[in-house]
Amino acid sequence: MAIDFTKGRYKVYSGRGPMAPLIGRIDEDEFVRSNSGELLYRIDGDEVYTAGTNAKYLGRISETEGGRAMVVDHNHFAHLAIVPD
Repeated sequence: MAIDFTKGRYKVYSGRGPMAPLIGRIDEDEFVRSNSGELLYRIDGDEVYTAGTNAKYLGRISETEGGRAMVVDHNHFAHLAIVPD
């Protein structure tokens, strides 16, 4: 994984990018938080997990163009899009 999420701010969308609903942000760490500060997802290398004690694997981060990325599961379903802020 080439994107270092600890060195920038990113918007996170549900689905495939900026036309999808904005669900949260990454703010120079490896966590996706909602606008109210609720922890939604945790990034571990190129893997993304739901937050909490019963965390579940969501998918792998696949880089696209312009510093953007998508979180895609084993069925090639895009769960999240990550876009530089």
